[in-house]
Amino acid sequence: MRKPKVVMTLSNPFKVDPRVYKEALTLVNSGYDVTILAWDREGAHPVRETVDGINVERIRVRAKYGSIIGFVVALPLFYLAALIRLLKMDFDVIHTHDFDTAPLGVLIKLLRGKPWIFDIHDIYFTRISLLKERPSLGALQRFLMKLEILHAKFADVVIVVTRSLGGRYEGFKEFYVEKGVSPDKIKIVWNTPRASMFLEYPKLNMKKSEKFTIGYIGTIRTVSNFVPLFEIAKRRGYRLLFVGGGKSKEAVESIARNNFPEVDVEFTGSVPYDLIPNYYLLCDVIYSYFPPTENVKRTITVKVFESAFLGVPVIVNAESLMEDFVRMNKCGVAIKEPSKEELERAIEMIKVLKFNPLRIRRKWVWEAQEGMITSVYSSLIEGDE
Repeated sequence: MRKPKVVMTLSNPFKVDPRVYKEALTLVNSGYDVTILAWDREGAHPVRETVDGINVERIRVRAKYGSIIGFVVALPLFYLAALIRLLKMDFDVIHTHDFDTAPLGVLIKLLRGKPWIFDIHDIYFTRISLLKERPSLGALQRFLMKLEILHAKFADVVIVVTRSLGGRYEGFKEFYVEKGVSPDKIKIVWNTPRASMFLEYPKLNMKKSEKFTIGYIGTIRTVSNFVPLFEIAKRRGYRLLFVGGGKSKEAVESIARNNFPEVDVEFTGSVPYDLIPNYYLLCDVIYSYFPPTENVKRTITVKVFESAFLGVPVIVNAESLMEDFVRMNKCGVAIKEPSKEELERAIEMIKVLKFNPLRIRRKWVWEAQEGMITSVYSSLIEGDE
């Protein structure tokens, strides 16, 4: 019997993108044949490989990470190469990740009549706000927002990462519904950790510091939100641990080296994802505060779910969906701004905070999301027969 075939498109080289990996692995384990068509901007990864049953094909179009001009110039070349490949491939459903590969979904739906899933990890126009490290809505952002909404309206299914928890704040679903996307086509797949991975992982021989340790785990894309961490670490003798790479890593390292040489800080760079739980357990608190863009207000970062799963409290943005999450689950503290005073208050609260991660592990895990993914695909493929 022929397996249903899925092709996913991705604007990074899949090395491994945790959310994409979780979705693809869920489909593979459910009997689907999955191929990821990924953009290798560095030309540093195998053109073809298989990762846990997931077929990966990479398109090599060079572009420097962090360069907007380089990205804009190279993106059409990636589209052209990907489209040529997609027109030749045999598949039943196309699944595009984020807005920068969504035009490929439009083209394949129009040219080949294939069902299209538009998977939105981030509200795309807010990436410019993140680059500016402050809220903004210029002409280019308004144009990108309208374009993204048009794509979402045309897709057969829209997958988003959050919705309201019934508290004060709204998620991605409410944003797209307010902009005119039909609520019936929007499906929520929370970006939660795989319980199997976070309970059984390769243990590293690492000893936790005796100093109170504030950790940041994830891609380092900003700078301003980290400066207060160095200030409070200098003042209180805390240890800082940064786990991950990113375009702003060198800038943050430079600040640590030149402005705060007395602070005990470690930058590990990127580490294999299956080893990540080891690093959470080195921390007394995880820092997950970002410049407050529209995206940040409506998301719950994967590090919030992961740290709560492992019993490590987290500091998040106030006036955001993350505030609702940590308040309802008593697993962290929200701050309005990363000032020294707000951080002092938050850390003192964290030091006496006790919560039971078993509640998180029962509900906020990837295994609870898999049924939504398979049901979306079943309905699309059965409806296409």
